Amino acid sequence: MGETSFPRTIFVLGTARDVGKTVTCLGLIGKLLSEEEGYAPEDIGYIKPVGQQTLTVMDKDGTPVEADKDAVVLISLMGVGNVGYRYLSPVIWQGGLTTSFIRDSIQGDPLEGRDAFMERIREAYTLVARDRRIVIVEGTGQPGVGSVAGVSNGDVINMLRTMGVPVTVMLVTRGGIGATIDEVFPYFMSLDHMEVKIDGLVINGVFPDKIDRIREVLEGYYESIFTPLYGDYLRQPFPPILGFVPLIPELKLPTMRLIAQHFGSSSNNSLEILTPGQFEEQASRLIRSVKAVNLRYGFERYVRPDDAVVVGINANDSLFSVVLHHQRLRSEQGAGLAGLILSCKEAGGLSQQVSNELARAEGLPTIALDNDTADIIQRIDGMTVKIQPYDVLKRDLIAETYRENLSLFIDL
Repeated sequence: MGETSFPRTIFVLGTARDVGKTVTCLGLIGKLLSEEEGYAPEDIGYIKPVGQQTLTVMDKDGTPVEADKDAVVLISLMGVGNVGYRYLSPVIWQGGLTTSFIRDSIQGDPLEGRDAFMERIREAYTLVARDRRIVIVEGTGQPGVGSVAGVSNGDVINMLRTMGVPVTVMLVTRGGIGATIDEVFPYFMSLDHMEVKIDGLVINGVFPDKIDRIREVLEGYYESIFTPLYGDYLRQPFPPILGFVPLIPELKLPTMRLIAQHFGSSSNNSLEILTPGQFEEQASRLIRSVKAVNLRYGFERYVRPDDAVVVGINANDSLFSVVLHHQRLRSEQGAGLAGLILSCKEAGGLSQQVSNELARAEGLPTIALDNDTADIIQRIDGMTVKIQPYDVLKRDLIAETYRENLSLFIDL
């Protein structure tokens, strides 16, 4: 692949962590895969040059490698070309690397360390880009992440452009007015100072009922006010806003698989999956609400399809009623409960009748935990919910939302 033959590359970076970079990459790929844009999965490459949080996954040759979580999620959900997980996040910035890099650089040459990281990124990008029509590059953290070693998002963008890669840069920020302007300002100015051209701004997670007002104010500010105030300091005009993407509330909803993963990863793990035969298949539904039930009757009108229910493991009458309610919901409304969680597992007391009914109940992923009901609900409420490799419904919601609200009038 020569200098002039690299595919169009879209670099997605954000003004903060958890601002929606991975979701924007998912939405962007979903839009590219639409009939309107006409791309196929094998046309699209993906790379996250600098990773932070990782998963251990098996690479194509059967070797376990550490790959960035977001990269694993995106590849799993979108099915785009994967040349090997080790190339999807060639630099992994984990605990201790900052200190070791600084110590080595003080004693030696900091440019050597930076150049070694950049060479890994360069080689990985070249492999990912081969035979693709387009490549999506996901930045890491906020624009300052990686600067300790000269591999910040801006550094990587400039390196790619030096290679001859035609890079289009999208800057993602949170939806709002004053907070959005304040958050964009330091990063746009610093990237401009590094001569990193920003091609478009994406306003992400906007409350739907505020989109029109936010659009009017932000477009007015950046078209009429920002340049008179700061134009003397700029090398580039402020970029166009490519989309005001509405908040997708379902992205914050957990699944039984995520809840099981959350409790199963704790040091005092007491997780028991009571429906192993159907758990992975059935436990990826989105949970609309988690509710506690301690009554035999009278709770039915409060417990609806896609709710998860927490019941004490020895409350056999309540458990039996909940299972029957699930079966009625499936029969009458086409969807039952999203899951059942039995609390106080060590107390025991699950009757044979309830065990048999659970075994017969279809579509009811069930787990048991030592925690009491209040603790379970509190811990679920406090969970950080991020999209997982099996969240197909969330993937489809993201793709639909971005198809409708993201403009690709930038030159592709």
